[in-house]
Parts: sequence; structure tokens; C-alpha cells
Amino acid sequence: MSNIIPSIDISLGKAVKRIRGVKGTGLILGNPIELASKLYNEGYTRIHVVDLDAAEGVGNNEMYIKEISKIGFDWIQVGGGIRDIEKAKRLVSLDVNALIFSTIVFTNFNLFHDIVREIGSNRVMVSIDYDNTKRVLIRGWKEKSMEVIDGIKKVNELELLGIILTYISNEGTTKGIDYNVKDYARLIRGLKEYAGGVSSDADIEYLKNVGFDYIIVGMALYLNKIRGINVG
Repeated sequence: MSNIIPSIDISLGKAVKRIRGVKGTGLILGNPIELASKLYNEGYTRIHVVDLDAAEGVGNNEMYIKEISKIGFDWIQVGGGIRDIEKAKRLVSLDVNALIFSTIVFTNFNLFHDIVREIGSNRVMVSIDYDNTKRVLIRGWKEKSMEVIDGIKKVNELELLGIILTYISNEGTTKGIDYNVKDYARLIRGLKEYAGGVSSDADIEYLKNVGFDYIIVGMALYLNKIRGINVG
């Protein structure tokens, strides 16, 4: 399915899929390079990689991102702990197509602007992580920031590559998507991506129909709830 971007989250050198980001929950999927190769061989042309250790400030998995970038994907987008220009430039040097930012956009706008200026706005996406209170969550989803609509408007002003809407209330649960996301989709300028709770092909069709270009899928793919590879 051309609209799907498989998600590979990396922690301690392993591909994992957590439930709502909580360490120790969900699935351990093994070697992230081998998993990425399986996905590529299944015909997926895009990949979404998150370095969980970098996001939590407890390490980094750039060596695995470097190897994944050699597999042959048409598009690689990477997020997790990108908080300075040097790291952003290192990732771009690996032929990563887009870098994903979240907390820094809402907490250190000047630094974020400097990074954008250095690597180019066409390589920058913002993940607006939100829950059922319709508020943006930051700092590892521990603090609430502005309303989602205000977050979208703030990012739109920057004319970046696009926005990922991540519904964390259902992230990693396969309990279904946020069907109210249609109201947000029409506001986004640029590339539109969705993540969080995808549980079926019907979810994917709905998201396509309300305007999303790509749907990031993790748990549902690995549990074979949608058409995808069998990693069991």
C-alpha cells in the first residue's frame, strides 16, 4: 500500500514498538537493519525511523540509521533527539530526506529556526503530538502546550515540508485513529502525515479520504492487522 510508511523505533540497538511510548511495553522486533530490509523487500519505499534513546537523552542509534539509509528506500524520515545543528547536519549527511522535530518547536523556537536555516526548510517536518484533550504534548509527552489548531497555525507560518499529526492517546495500541483529525487535516500546509492507533485498512482509507498523503504504521503492521509483512 503506497500510502503506508512503516515505523521503526530503535532503543538499545533493537527495533521496538511501545504502547503510548512507555518503555518496557509492546514488542521487541530485533535487529532494526534486518527489519528495514524486510520492509524494503516487501515493497515499501518509505520508512519512518525514531531514535528513542536519543529522544530520551540516554544514547543514540545513529549507526543503525546510517545502515538503514543504505538499503535503498526512496524516502527516509528520522526523528528523536535532534536538538542541535551538528546532529541535524550529521543525519542529513546520511541522505536522510526529512528530519522530524517536536518539542523544540514549542520550547526553543530560536534554536529550531537556526537548524531550519542550516539544513533547509524542505527537509524539516514537525510532529504535533496530541491527545484526546486536543492539546499538544511536549517533553516526552509529559507536558501540555498549546491547542492543536494553534500548533498547526504556528508551524504553517514557517513554510516547512509538512506536519505529522501523532495521536498519542492510541499510539501503539491498534485501538483506532482519531476520526476528528479530519478537522486538522484541512488546516495543514504541505505534506500531511498521520500516526497513532491505526488498526485496519479501513482506518487507512479514511485518512486518505480526508487528505493525508501518508499514514505511519507500526504496531498494526507488525501484528498483521493490516496488509503487511509477517515478522513472526
